[in-house]
Amino acid sequence: MRNQGSKIARFSLIASSVLLSVFGVFAATVGIASPLDLTDPTPRWIEVRFEVSPAEEPGSLDRQWSAPRRARIEPIPASSALRIRIPSDQVETQFRSIGSDPIKGTFSEFVWTLDPLTGHVVSARLSGEVREQLQLGPIVTAARIEISVEMTTATAPIGFVESQGILGVRTNRVCRPAARAKDCVGVAPVRFDPTRGYVNAIGSVRAAHPLAQIQAFSPLGEVEFREMTPSIIESAVSGSSRTEAVCSRPGDRSCSADQGGES
Repeated sequence: MRNQGSKIARFSLIASSVLLSVFGVFAATVGIASPLDLTDPTPRWIEVRFEVSPAEEPGSLDRQWSAPRRARIEPIPASSALRIRIPSDQVETQFRSIGSDPIKGTFSEFVWTLDPLTGHVVSARLSGEVREQLQLGPIVTAARIEISVEMTTATAPIGFVESQGILGVRTNRVCRPAARAKDCVGVAPVRFDPTRGYVNAIGSVRAAHPLAQIQAFSPLGEVEFREMTPSIIESAVSGSSRTEAVCSRPGDRSCSADQGGES
């Protein structure tokens, strides 16, 4: 009986080892993408995930993350810096997934420039147009709003003043904590973390309309950059992205097949 018990124990250990090995192979094949390696300047496709905490909590960090989006990393000629380009269609898909209404064909690529030696985001820039509901007294109308975003990690902390609105559009005005310590919620920049691909660039989004202009805090700079997962996972991610592009939530105007805009 003792020998039989020893055999069973040895079999259990072997079976466990085999299962762990199989799981390890499965995880490597299907599993979690590794953090982006900034020491590798090879041009390649990578993944980016955006932090998507609720709009009313722009200072909430590292809580909720989007589905992966495609991006392209490449060296910048005659420079040690690297450029990451998130295609405009991926930007529009991301905007729709959080309930915004981007106007199709108006967005630029979301271009990040990183210094691989320091981990600093030298700049992260984006521009495009979104459709917003504006309220003029009792009148509510849809309007095209031009937005431009610029962010970096090579700066002192900035912040936002919570829940200020204009023309019925809720926004969080950008501010400097040192100047408005009482009501300015500060957010510190975070350089690229090679252990997880995390970075938090801070800056502002300028929203322009003939009736008003707003300089608001940008929540778009908190991301994770990762190496691209194998093709089997890339296909699944692309399917998820296509679904989100069709409709972010039932009844939302952004679900319209016509992504043109009213003026």
